[in-house]
Amino acid sequence: MKEDHEIDRLFDPSFNEKDLIKSAKRKSYFRITGVSLLVSLCVVALLVLLKIQLTPYVMSNKMAAKELYYDIYGANTYVGAWTEQYKLIGSSAEAPKYKLLNDKPVYLGEVSFDSSDLNITIGNSEFAQFSYSGNRVMNFFHPALQYEEYANDINLLDEVNDGKLIEMALSFDKAYTYDEVVSMLPENVTLQWNWIDAYSKDELAGMKAFTSEHAEYPTTILKEYEVPGFPSISEAGETIDNPVAEFLETLDLAQSKGGSYKDDFTHIYETLKKDNHSLTAENVKVIGVVVVGDKQQLASLSDQPYIKASSFGAIIDQY
Repeated sequence: MKEDHEIDRLFDPSFNEKDLIKSAKRKSYFRITGVSLLVSLCVVALLVLLKIQLTPYVMSNKMAAKELYYDIYGANTYVGAWTEQYKLIGSSAEAPKYKLLNDKPVYLGEVSFDSSDLNITIGNSEFAQFSYSGNRVMNFFHPALQYEEYANDINLLDEVNDGKLIEMALSFDKAYTYDEVVSMLPENVTLQWNWIDAYSKDELAGMKAFTSEHAEYPTTILKEYEVPGFPSISEAGETIDNPVAEFLETLDLAQSKGGSYKDDFTHIYETLKKDNHSLTAENVKVIGVVVVGDKQQLASLSDQPYIKASSFGAIIDQY
């Protein structure tokens, strides 16, 4: 037997103890290496399986959070269907971002589940800023703040060519209920989106003009991608039956499924709720809107006392 043979070798005059030790070390080394390699392969296989299982779940949560963000932030901005690519390294998901002007989509570029929400605009004045897609960026003026100058683009409608559809932001003189907004707007313009008063006293104080030792800072003019609100028209171009109730449902969902935006959504909820036990439709007040129409239709907004400022957005061919 092999064991007897090994024992006999111990009494062999030519036996070399060092050779035996080296042989034992080699066998031990190969055994440990083999076991380590097998364990490593099992660990890698397990990690690959976990990634295959978890990646769609993680990406789905991030896509849902991004959609919720655009459901609440970004005036008249929607996210389309996602195109997903799952890989062991570098999985991605992209969706088109667009506006709606009377059912006509205006492409704004692609958004990914991990893309930055920082918007860069260019222009020669605060009132005339454009996105890289070529669309004018709308301005909003909070009714609780005083500005040295207000945009009044309603007076520029005659400069727009005939046959155009115009997106326009309206900033109100005070906060209104949604029903009041619907009743006071002309019937021939499309109410597309509603800007809500979700600003705390501290936020408003921080937006007011002030002078420091080094510079003067004017009252903050808000851009369309900075303001929270809710749509009156769905992403498919259909009128929403009860947009305020749908907004409240969206905000509730956003606080649990909002991912990295959860704190922002919770802040909106708490600011709207104020000292009430819970948030209801009565707490939601509208301080501005986005409307759509041709220049003749929008001209009916001229000299309306509730409009404190007006600002052009996207302008496209009507036909």
